[in-house]
Amino acid sequence: MSGPVTRIPRGFQHLVNTKPNKFAGKTPSRFPHPTTKFVQPYDRIRKWNVRPGDRVRLVTGKPKEKYRNEETAEEGYKVYTVKQVDLARNWVFLEGIHNLKTQIIQDRPYNWDQLSETQKKSYEDQKNFIPILRPVHYSNVQLCLEDKDGPDSIYASRLKTSSTHFNPRTQRIDWKRYATRLSGPVSAENDKPVRINWPKPEKEFVFPSPDSMLDTPNTVTIQPTLNLSPLAPLTSTPLVDIFPQHINSPPPASQGLADEYLRPHSERNTEEIIAADTLMPLYLSEELAPRWAKGKMWKAYRARREAAEMEKKMIGKQAVEEWEAEGRDRGLKPVIDLEAVGLEGVFLRGRTRAEVREAAEREYEAANAEVQAEVAHHVREGRLYDSELGLWYNGPKGEKKERKRERKERKARKVLEKMERLAL
Repeated sequence: MSGPVTRIPRGFQHLVNTKPNKFAGKTPSRFPHPTTKFVQPYDRIRKWNVRPGDRVRLVTGKPKEKYRNEETAEEGYKVYTVKQVDLARNWVFLEGIHNLKTQIIQDRPYNWDQLSETQKKSYEDQKNFIPILRPVHYSNVQLCLEDKDGPDSIYASRLKTSSTHFNPRTQRIDWKRYATRLSGPVSAENDKPVRINWPKPEKEFVFPSPDSMLDTPNTVTIQPTLNLSPLAPLTSTPLVDIFPQHINSPPPASQGLADEYLRPHSERNTEEIIAADTLMPLYLSEELAPRWAKGKMWKAYRARREAAEMEKKMIGKQAVEEWEAEGRDRGLKPVIDLEAVGLEGVFLRGRTRAEVREAAEREYEAANAEVQAEVAHHVREGRLYDSELGLWYNGPKGEKKERKRERKERKARKVLEKMERLAL
């Protein structure tokens, strides 16, 4: 993000640098161009407590720009309105603080005699300069809490902010700002921080209205669209032979069923409608909601985690019950008192239920991690698991990897054979 803005963005985009370095996109120095200051992202202000629309005063600068009498602070400070901010350079632009920029005076046009008096006056009143907003550093301004047009105005000389949160009404990351020290007639530490309200934006955020031509109403989305016919009429027909046995069943070799499914109802008889509308969605379930769909993967992951947690708690509970049934650690003292052990005078206490349970759970987690690592290794190697035999076997990916491995070994053997037969 670069350049001054009149509205604070909804996040912290100004902290992310989109350029690879500070020299990227710069005009070569041999060409005339305005100087631009680059501020590293880690030096940029994170939470901007000064926004367009705030009333502030200058704390540094020329007296004629700071004070009302343009000499001293006896009559108070001038109060300016923030017009723009530059988040990437820590600058604010105040209404009334200007620099002068040169401007080329336009010559009289060829149809000067045909121009109106107003148009002629605009040409005659041209100046060779124009005022532009001058940037002021963020640290050189203070917020004005109450402007009394004199020395009694109250300013915030120290601020603090609350934690950030997402405001659903304005659709932005927001926070609250407080004044912990005031300057003016009450220049002292406050017992309680004074909250400073944000300036009202010129244009409130409005949620985009739904497009009736593009958005589907909620009443339509919740209606079921898959209406399967009952299976009873299929049991007495030859169509029962092509009923899928499981979710990964291959589709029928004949394309007649798919063709019937695509034809409109008016061109089909009742038996064809029942067959196509009942069987084809079953064959399409894998394409419409595959096993690797995000929702299914998350649901399976949660189920595995819950099953592992339940099994771990059960193993910990069983370990505690077995430990208590065996008399806890009562048989440990006679062993410690033996001279061969050499632990005379050493105080050793028995384990608690929590320690026994935690030890059993850690042992279970270690064993489960080994199993997961083994499964991950087999999957990377392209192997599939046979649940009936309880064995891993090479799938298409595994066979391809095995062929590559054999080819690589064969090449290495040939190289060794050539080296052995090499005669100098």
